[in-house]
Parts: sequence; structure tokens; C-alpha cells
Amino acid sequence: MLKVYIYGMEAMDIFADDRASELLVRLKNSKRIVLTGHRGPDGDAVGSTLALWNHFKEQGIKSTVVFPDAYPKFLHWMNGHDDIVLHSEQPELAEELVKEAQVLFIQDYNDPSRVGDLQHAVENTEAFTVMIDHHQRPTDFVDMMFSDEKSCSTCEMIYRLIECWDEASKLSVNTASCIYCGIMTDSGSFRFPSVSSRTHLIAAALIETGMDHSVIHARVYDTSREGKLKLVGYALSEKLQVFPEYHAAIISLSLAELEKFGYEKGDTEGLVNTALSIQGVNFAAFIYESTDRIKMSFRSIGDFSARDFSDKYFGGGGHHNAAGAASSDSLDQVVSKVIKLLPDYSDDLDYPAP
Repeated sequence: MLKVYIYGMEAMDIFADDRASELLVRLKNSKRIVLTGHRGPDGDAVGSTLALWNHFKEQGIKSTVVFPDAYPKFLHWMNGHDDIVLHSEQPELAEELVKEAQVLFIQDYNDPSRVGDLQHAVENTEAFTVMIDHHQRPTDFVDMMFSDEKSCSTCEMIYRLIECWDEASKLSVNTASCIYCGIMTDSGSFRFPSVSSRTHLIAAALIETGMDHSVIHARVYDTSREGKLKLVGYALSEKLQVFPEYHAAIISLSLAELEKFGYEKGDTEGLVNTALSIQGVNFAAFIYESTDRIKMSFRSIGDFSARDFSDKYFGGGGHHNAAGAASSDSLDQVVSKVIKLLPDYSDDLDYPAP
């Protein structure tokens, strides 16, 4: 099958290709369209898939969203949430949908290993596969690739795709709300360096649809349970390790500690950024134990690549200043490994905070 790649182009040109229009024609002639996101879906993964799901539905195009597993409750408000198929709950149905799809969207991830137990189905589908993603170093496994690492979010790219189809004026409040949520969460509420003037113009266009950006912000950031706040307090007061000589900070939590506070998905969202906010800290790691593996989030400031660090030592990935990884080692082993690596990078981390 002919492979089409639109990669590394300027942001405003990435969808300026006849094949974007050809994709729309293909979608209108397809009955089985499936939208997928990565394992442990975040606001951008959920927002980008449900944005297309809502937009397609409003244009008379039927589609289904399939995720490897569940996502935080503070994202459940998006229209279409109740129609999502989770592989963790309905594995046979999820795999059947992916394998028998005519068009399969790969959204907010660029390597099949990012979908966990859904990987085999993704790799063996007979569908025409379309990647829309903003992470670095995409893997060659799709038929049509829209990859833009300069974009602050996949949701920003979804808006640009709809705009390329000359359908931006048709955006509903539901679709706009999903897009806004993904942009907001993946850009750190519009504060990360990846945010451009175009990002703000897109946000303005979304607000023009009548969606309420303040309500979306409140739904995501102002709905904390008591247990979550106590967990965050415990993490910062008892588990935060600061290494001023290395300009680094680490927070680690065991499964027992998480369960003590009634942990729910999303409770530790943003904790790594809190560690990074410490004056003089230019690299932060949040490391925690789940039921089957140790998960890591890395953040950095300046030229030091959190992504390269994650990739080199833990086989992870992500963005230059924001990355993640997982390990089958114990929590203590992973924390010790990160600490032992800090002296080798102390010069690289000696970067003046903005």
C-alpha cells in the first residue's frame, strides 16, 4: 500500500496537501472508522479522539473510539465518553473493532508499543492507518502520517486538519470543548514553550463557538477529592528529594502509599511539574509503582532533553522537555538508578531558570 508522509513541515503547511482532502473522501466512503489513543490516555489523547468522533458524527460519519485502558474521571465530561470501548474491559470487542476497521486513526502516539495489550491488533489491522501526532521520532508503521513535533498538542493538529477540510465554521461546542481541553492540558495551560501565536488564535476560534473555557479548566483542575489532596501533600512533605548540587528533584511513591490515600487515575497529574517548579531545579522525575510496572515521568528546563534521558536509560519517549517511561525493575532500583545518573548530567542541568 502506498505510504504518504507529511513530516517536518512548517506548522501552517503540514495539512496543506491534497492527501488531506483524499483522506476526507475516504472517510465519507468508509463505514468502519476507529480512533485510537495511547495507553493511560491523557487530556490530549481523549480530547483529540473525541473531537474527531464528535465532528464526524455531526457530519454524518460514524466512528468508534477505542482505548487500551481507562482515563481519569476529570476527563469523563467530554461528549462521547460513554461510547468509548476500553480494551481493559472489553478486549475481544476492542480487538475486533481495530482489526476490522477500514480506516484506523493513530492519535497522540507514534509507536505501536504505546497501546499496551492493544498493540497486536494495531499491528495486524487491514485498515488504512492514519497517524496524527506531535511526539518526536515517529515509527514507520502507518499508511499516512501527519507528524508535527512543533505542535503543542495533537488537539491543535486536529483543529488544523478540520480547518484544512474547510469545516472549521462547522465546529460544535462539543467538538471545540474536546479540542480546547487537549490543548490546555498538553500545553500546561498555555505556558509551555511549544505554545505559539497560532495556538492562541485557535483557542480564540474555539471560544467563538460558544464553549466555556473557564468551565473546562474547572472540570480538569478544580475537582480534587480529599484523598488526592492528602496524597499530594504527603508526596511533597515526605517523599520529595531535592539534589541542589545536580539541579534535580525526585518524587517516588509505592503502591502501598498510593492505596493508603485511595489513589485514583489522575490523582498525581502535574506532580512532576510541581517538583520542577522548585527554584534551581531544572530536571524532575516522578516515579511510582503500579500493579504491573514502575512508571516514570520526566520534566526538564532548557537544553537538557528529558526525552533522550528517558529513551537512553528506560526505553521511553515523549518530548524534549517532557517524557515518560516504564520499567519492570523495583521502585527502589529505578529511583536508585536515576539518582546515580544525576552526577553525569549535573553540568547539563546547570541551566538558569527563566
